[in-house]
Amino acid sequence: MPRLVDHTERRAGLLAATWRVVRTRGVGGTTTRAIADEAGCSLSVLAHFLGGKDDILVAAQTAVYERIVERAFTLGGDLDGLAALRAAFEAVLPLDEEREADAHVNVAFAGAALSNPLIAQARQSSHARIRGLLLGILAEARALGELRPDVVDDEVVDGFVVVVEGSTLLTLVDGRHDDGRVERLHRIADAFVDGLRVR
Repeated sequence: MPRLVDHTERRAGLLAATWRVVRTRGVGGTTTRAIADEAGCSLSVLAHFLGGKDDILVAAQTAVYERIVERAFTLGGDLDGLAALRAAFEAVLPLDEEREADAHVNVAFAGAALSNPLIAQARQSSHARIRGLLLGILAEARALGELRPDVVDDEVVDGFVVVVEGSTLLTLVDGRHDDGRVERLHRIADAFVDGLRVR
């Protein structure tokens, strides 16, 4: 009897193969043939689970964001307020190979979004979700009395994105292990969160 295929598991495996191809070839160099070869499947199987190339790229872009969001907003567990914000930094900064790999794929899709409206739209939706989650954390922090009264939530969210995206580019270009980069990123995240705290 043929083995039953777990569609969720198979789809996840194909998306992971897509990320690996994107990391090595960039979005522009990613083809359905390269993805199928990386996944060890036929083009017809790839199409069955993910559709055509545009469908695959949008799904891969959305899935990498979902992976980052899940890590960022579940790592803190029961943490609230500024402790949860610091945990979100810890989850998304490129501090190890896994987080750096996700960051690499994210940067590749960011570049592709400049000329691909479908990827741009997917990123905008993902960004909106992340902003909503960060605004929720800040609302918790304010309710807990942790925030300075002059804190502007949208500016904090923008700052979070700038720190994460900037550190990602720096790390991908210069290397995570260059001259204590990881330790500096920890200090930057600490300073960012501490700067919001009521004195």
